[in-house]
Amino acid sequence: MPSISVSPLQRIVSSTGNVVTGADRVTAVTSLLAGGAANAVNVGNAPLTWPQISKFDNDNNTAFNSQPNPQFLWTQPVPLPGESKGFAARSANIPLSVGVFGEFVIAMSVFADNAVTAHIQAVDDLGITILPVPSGLDVDLNAGSLNPNSGLFPDNHFPYNWQNVRFYTIPVSFGLLNAALNLSFVFSFEVANYVNNGATNTAGLAFVADIYQSILTLP
Repeated sequence: MPSISVSPLQRIVSSTGNVVTGADRVTAVTSLLAGGAANAVNVGNAPLTWPQISKFDNDNNTAFNSQPNPQFLWTQPVPLPGESKGFAARSANIPLSVGVFGEFVIAMSVFADNAVTAHIQAVDDLGITILPVPSGLDVDLNAGSLNPNSGLFPDNHFPYNWQNVRFYTIPVSFGLLNAALNLSFVFSFEVANYVNNGATNTAGLAFVADIYQSILTLP
């Protein structure tokens, strides 16, 4: 009988060492795939009120627990009211051989102040989108409106959109491969910093994404 095992591949956390920024999400992805250097700025929990994505104190996932907690990132140390910025990070290459099934599970958690659109895509080693696109990828995942005036209405009372931590899990299937493939996953985001009437107007993005691979073993 064939057997299936699940192997942890990689945990990606937001960091100044792996995130490329741009004027918008598409620009950040383009720069990332062209080999652009990581250039995000760690702004920390600037207002000291943001929810933090943090590991359990006794995290026993030995494949991933050495990874640090996500950093809060922006494109510059001081954000501007009403601006939107793009962010992108890429997984390591995942080589797949002819005759294997390309089956994965991705689990992601995202915080943003104020609103974010998240996007996951699969690319080959040249940075070209893999076709056909597996179900669940290349979808804009929306958390609040990117309209900068949403801070005036309707997101102008508790609970604010920035009080949410969004989570998403998706199986990704490339089916049985008839050609060898080197793939990687690109995680990208567009984040809006709202215009508001308050004295404090901070901006930031933090995320973590776990990638697992399902491996079919034949007898």
